[in-house]
Amino acid sequence: MDTYNCIKKTSQVKTYLSKDVKHRDIAKILDAAHYAPSSGNIQNWRFIVIRNQETKEKIARVCLDQLWMQEAPAVIVVCSDSSNIKSLYQKKWKKYSKENCAAAAQNLTLQATELGLSSCWIRTFNELRLKNVLKIPDEISVEAVITIGYSNEKPKEQRHKLEELTFFESYGSRKRDTSMFPLAKHLAKFRK
Repeated sequence: MDTYNCIKKTSQVKTYLSKDVKHRDIAKILDAAHYAPSSGNIQNWRFIVIRNQETKEKIARVCLDQLWMQEAPAVIVVCSDSSNIKSLYQKKWKKYSKENCAAAAQNLTLQATELGLSSCWIRTFNELRLKNVLKIPDEISVEAVITIGYSNEKPKEQRHKLEELTFFESYGSRKRDTSMFPLAKHLAKFRK
């Protein structure tokens, strides 16, 4: 699958088949996450893979009782070890640390899609309780919780029209080259 179609196919899935995810697929997913860009090539991300049902239930509970998460065969928690990034970027280390982990999480979800898997990036959780469940040290931050598995649903996500989200030359400027619109017409040419 090419990158563009992989990006378009990636969606947030909350119901999974009870089919296990192979270890080699988890390894490929983690490897793709590992190749994300990072500030100063610091690679501050750390990954915790959870397959144990009891632990997945605890994680679902600390993610504000999103119990559907237990259905996923695997959960990957993306953490940030900021110890090295703090020394390089004294003022913006928190921002860069989060951005780096977000890039890794995006690579992770794209690779899952390319392998025929689905994912859901959970952003709502009680970090202190999650750290207790997974024995994460105090100095490590939890940035994302991602479920991985085979989808048991059809994607329903709707996208805003690109024209509604795009400005030219400055924020809010709708002045544009009319030959570019509608953008969807031009995108269709690129897909061929």
